Amino acid sequence: MSPAMVPLLMIGLFAAVIGLVGWAAARQSKRATENLRELAATLGLQIVDQPPVLGIFHSEPRATGQLRGKRVELFHFSTGSGKSRTTWCAVSAALPAASGLTFHLQRQGFGTKVMELFGAREIQTGEAEFDAAWFIQTNQPEYFRAALLPELRARINALVRESGTPARGMDFKLEQAVVRYAEIGSFGDPDRCQRCRRAADIVCDLADLAEVYSGQKPGN
Repeated sequence: MSPAMVPLLMIGLFAAVIGLVGWAAARQSKRATENLRELAATLGLQIVDQPPVLGIFHSEPRATGQLRGKRVELFHFSTGSGKSRTTWCAVSAALPAASGLTFHLQRQGFGTKVMELFGAREIQTGEAEFDAAWFIQTNQPEYFRAALLPELRARINALVRESGTPARGMDFKLEQAVVRYAEIGSFGDPDRCQRCRRAADIVCDLADLAEVYSGQKPGN
């Protein structure tokens, strides 16, 4: 091979790699969209196709509809940017009004240990298995501890035990009148889709207990 051909070969290899990466990303996106449509149909939700950005790039579709009298959505979102950008899949249930209750359940791990070092406080339910698995924060410790009934804790724990493909970043959060379950990854993974299907019922349960708290506040 002549020295003059080396740059051309390098350019060709680079283009091939870029093309392969693009093809893999497009295939994964198509799989995620197909799985999302199937999951939406299972839950009785409707797909909302997002308009293209700049007339070229299409955003990930969302699914929305009513489940147990609540507005429920399935969607992707991202955190970070560049090399630290992370894709999440989520299912949420909206409250009819702001609750005054906030909570965040995260899987126990290195991140929560660091949070504790910086002063973050968690509550304990009194169930050893659940407390060992989840880091629980809330602005209403007594109410939320009592509201996390044994059957609800069992279903949340089952989401982990029956997860199939290992889940990363699993959490439940209530903020801005929306209860949301999220985990790292896309709907392209069938096991992740099944977790979100089961989590849809759990976020509705958590939304119910948030509504009960609102009804107990003075003035309601």
